[in-house]
Amino acid sequence: MDSPRVVLISISGCSSSGKTTIAKLTSQVFPNSILIHEDDFYKHDEEVPVDPKHDIRNWDSPEALDFDLFQKELDSIKKTGKIANKLIHNGNVDDLGKFKLIEKDFTTLTQKYQSVDSVKLVIVDGFMIYNNPDISSKFDVKLFIRAPYEVLKKRRAARPGYQTLDSFWVDPPYYFDEFVYYSYKASHAPLFVNGNVEGELDTSAPLAKDIKVFENDDNTPIVDALTWTCDEIVNFCKANY
Repeated sequence: MDSPRVVLISISGCSSSGKTTIAKLTSQVFPNSILIHEDDFYKHDEEVPVDPKHDIRNWDSPEALDFDLFQKELDSIKKTGKIANKLIHNGNVDDLGKFKLIEKDFTTLTQKYQSVDSVKLVIVDGFMIYNNPDISSKFDVKLFIRAPYEVLKKRRAARPGYQTLDSFWVDPPYYFDEFVYYSYKASHAPLFVNGNVEGELDTSAPLAKDIKVFENDDNTPIVDALTWTCDEIVNFCKANY
């Protein structure tokens, strides 16, 4: 039996950039897609490194993730078009009304893009992808969702917490600045001009090659982000299949 034609799509960005929302909705637009979240490849709680200053787990360090397992899963999906591991973050489909995306607009998008059925689309949502060359190189379509620092911080503060493999994590008051944004800057600076993650992507940097960027804030209609994402995917498929 021939191997399926699989297109690996990464949707990455800082925590609270909007990447997960866009990934979920995009997977609903394309009936021939599957969605996985990098969050499912965190290590078990006791294996996540402890920050010596605050004596808490650092969930935003690269060492908190099992990249070996993540790479194996991506390789397996590329070969088979199927998920091998049990993923705890899938199945939590968001209500369209939550994002002020009316059903008519969503139906229009679904009808517009339903012709992309000659390949299996695998949408991967993650916050640590483009900083890791071994991971980044596996993707056919690389989308980077960005939002300004103040927007990121406000969105993160509004979240109740996060399900881990073994427990439920709630951010301490200082966590965004000293862990989330600090780690994002440290790991993604090589992608940007002069290392400024609030500035322009450095298109000459090896890590930034082929990455497409979408900028958003709280005034950006979700339908704009979703349309842009779907267009990038469809354009790649039409050009290559």
